[in-house]
Amino acid sequence: MKLSLHFIQAFFFLCVVLLSTGKSLAQLNFNFQEGTFMLKGKVVDIHTKRSIPLTNIKIHNGAKHKTFTCDNDGNFVIYVSKTDTLKFTSVGFIARTLLVSNIDSTDFYTLQVELIHDFVKVKEVIIYPYRDVDEFKEAFVNAKNQNKVVIPGIDAPKYSNEVPKAKFTNPISFLYERTKRKRVANPDFKP
Repeated sequence: MKLSLHFIQAFFFLCVVLLSTGKSLAQLNFNFQEGTFMLKGKVVDIHTKRSIPLTNIKIHNGAKHKTFTCDNDGNFVIYVSKTDTLKFTSVGFIARTLLVSNIDSTDFYTLQVELIHDFVKVKEVIIYPYRDVDEFKEAFVNAKNQNKVVIPGIDAPKYSNEVPKAKFTNPISFLYERTKRKRVANPDFKP
């Protein structure tokens, strides 16, 4: 009984040690090379100061290029050398290039890269149901009646703009017309 209790405690202790070791190994970055140092920081929007998730970081070092991606909070940890150039890009933002030699050594662990929103101004667009404006003008001018303008893809109206003509009849004719339809007997009957 005591042996099995000690065995369970030892097994539990071993599991805890292995799991904690695995977690600490997962946090290590093995990209360190001779002559490089760690650069740690965050990419944020310049106006709102909110983090920009999944920003791409391209490291240029002569002919060599490496690309990294920030996490969902805009944080990054990379190893760079003094001769590297960093290019930060994200969809909807203007790319920013930094020279590592221009970064102050006090900012190596607290670097904050600010990106500016990229705006695209589009000219006004007018959509016609014809190939061009001249074809539209010709169809409009040649139409005799406004209801007869045919626009491709749009059905003709199911109503008419014409005012119905009033029928004036005397009261006896009106009553005759109403009762004529309700007769039960056949008016063409001959005895």
